[in-house]
Amino acid sequence: MTAEPLRTGLGGARFTEKKPTAIEFTYAVVRSRIIEGVYPPGSKLHLETLKSSFGISGSTLREALTRLMADRLVITEGQKGFRVTPMSLSDLEDLTDARIKLETSALAESIKLGDDAWEDNLVTCFHRLARAQERLEVDPAIAFDAWEVRNKEFHEALAAASPSAWLARFRQVLFQSSERYRRLSGTRGPVPFEVHNEHEEIFKATMARDTDKAVSALAAHIRRSVNVIRAKALLPD
Repeated sequence: MTAEPLRTGLGGARFTEKKPTAIEFTYAVVRSRIIEGVYPPGSKLHLETLKSSFGISGSTLREALTRLMADRLVITEGQKGFRVTPMSLSDLEDLTDARIKLETSALAESIKLGDDAWEDNLVTCFHRLARAQERLEVDPAIAFDAWEVRNKEFHEALAAASPSAWLARFRQVLFQSSERYRRLSGTRGPVPFEVHNEHEEIFKATMARDTDKAVSALAAHIRRSVNVIRAKALLPD
């Protein structure tokens, strides 16, 4: 199976113009449905139903689910099959602490090593994120996907001058793993008007090469989801 080239697929999954393979297509759609809550946290993924729905083989489905396990979005329990990874406040706190350690370290390195090209890219990403933020504030549920793309670009731009490829990979895994929590906070919590101000504070401190202020602002920003979810009791402890 090979999907037609398109930019938005089932469940809001996004693709480039290049035709995705059956594994890539299945991975993208199942991931999107997990992120959006169509497949709820802790729910069982019925392999026969998924194979029939996508018109794919068992080996293709298992490879897609294995990739989702690497993203920490799917777990396997011995012979019991696959489940969507549960969500909890304690998991989010652990995930948040790890993200802060890696992202602030990478930001400090970028401020020290970043050149003009790094600054130019950061400026572009910040302005794109600001426009996406405006739409998010009008309708968080509809605009979240587009905002998430720009949010990821901005965070990547902040750390782009950090030289370690291994740490970049770990940051990516943590960032992706926290997306469900950001969506929960952004769509079921209060309208996130303050998020733009947080991004702006990080951006300005970074451009001024004020490492201490930039790192402090980034750490506080990453903790936003924990604070909102705890305050609104959106997850069990």
